[in-house]
Amino acid sequence: MREPFAPFAARLTRGYVILAVALILLVVTTTSVLAFLLYVGALDDAMAAYAQRAATRSAVYQRERLPLTSYAAMLVNEIGGARAHILAYDDDRRLLAESTRRHASDGRFTGAVAAVFGLRPAVVPVPGGTIVIAPDLEGFTRLLGRYLLVVLPIGMLAVLIAWLAGRRIARLAIAPLQRVAFALRRIGAGDFTPQPLPAGDGDLHDLTAAYNELAHRLTTATAQRDRNESQMRQFVADAGHELRTPLTVVMGYLEVLEQRVVSDPDGVAQIYATMLAESRRMRGVIDKLIVLARLERPAAPRTEQIDVTALARRAAQSLAPLAGDERIVVTGDGRPHAVLAEESELYEALRNAIENAVRYAPKSPVVVDVRGDDANVRVTVADEGPGMEPQDVEHAFDRFYRGDSKSTTEGSGLGLAIAQRAVQRSGGTIALVSRPGAGTQVTIALPRG
Repeated sequence: MREPFAPFAARLTRGYVILAVALILLVVTTTSVLAFLLYVGALDDAMAAYAQRAATRSAVYQRERLPLTSYAAMLVNEIGGARAHILAYDDDRRLLAESTRRHASDGRFTGAVAAVFGLRPAVVPVPGGTIVIAPDLEGFTRLLGRYLLVVLPIGMLAVLIAWLAGRRIARLAIAPLQRVAFALRRIGAGDFTPQPLPAGDGDLHDLTAAYNELAHRLTTATAQRDRNESQMRQFVADAGHELRTPLTVVMGYLEVLEQRVVSDPDGVAQIYATMLAESRRMRGVIDKLIVLARLERPAAPRTEQIDVTALARRAAQSLAPLAGDERIVVTGDGRPHAVLAEESELYEALRNAIENAVRYAPKSPVVVDVRGDDANVRVTVADEGPGMEPQDVEHAFDRFYRGDSKSTTEGSGLGLAIAQRAVQRSGGTIALVSRPGAGTQVTIALPRG
């Protein structure tokens, strides 16, 4: 497999090398131009000195009444130097003498460079002709050659160092990217095990921090998904078990009726009564399962201002036929207490909490107390029934859990699970306190709307 970000690292290294070459060329060019400008400045002064010397020596020969043709060679030798090329011409533009001759290519190069920098030959008129003093740049050419012989190896070494440093810097720069890439590939392959990355990677701190946050959230979501799947499997198994028992009873009695094992009217009536009771039990379980499934939907509840006091009274009144003897009493400060919630969901929470007390404390009064403070509204459902064992309290909100009373008390084991989920969707909390022989108290706390 190709190393992640290898082309990017190669481009980054190439960029460092190109930058190094460009900087070296810039330094060499700049220093060469500056040196040449200094050389040209000195050459201008030398040209003026040569011209002055040529005029002086020519005046000496003129006082001796010598023609130019006789002293041209001596004049050229006397005033010649390393920085100038001296030429003597007669009036007919014939060359009479010159200093040491150069190659033609050197003369053309000298003339081209001199023209670029504005250097012009100095012309000294003398009787019988002209003395021409041309700038000679061969000295600078030799100096530049020696300079390049020194600088070029240094430049090549600098390019090599830039390449090595560029590779090192590029590897360090892409290391966090590679770690993130490998981690994401593991996630893509289905491995959701968290792999936190070091968050101190300089400029890539934000990237590694973002990945770590993603890995944490993904791990949390995966764990939540696994828990949900486990709960769903348990939910389906428990629901199947709860529904299978009454269904088995109904089917068994139907077979008894079909085979006419029981034929007397009283026996048949008893069978029909049992089947009806079991059918109602199944319908109750199914109804609660539908309510719980609706509460598990991800959509947020459609909230509105709800008077908890009035809603608690309505829930208590709906259970009066089940409780009988006016066992349910609603108390409190008597004032309306508003919360922000979905009415149907909050009603299910209150009704199931009260129904749970009615069913599991059949001979006890059930007190529903509604009170509020500046922050919360609390609904307390208390009974004086047999209470619960500590292990039953721990699992009280589990679905289909009915503890030791499930064999003697009719119920689905879903009431408190429904109440808990509905309260959570309203932004509140629910808690249960119970001791054997001391009754049970369920407290629902809801934030004020």
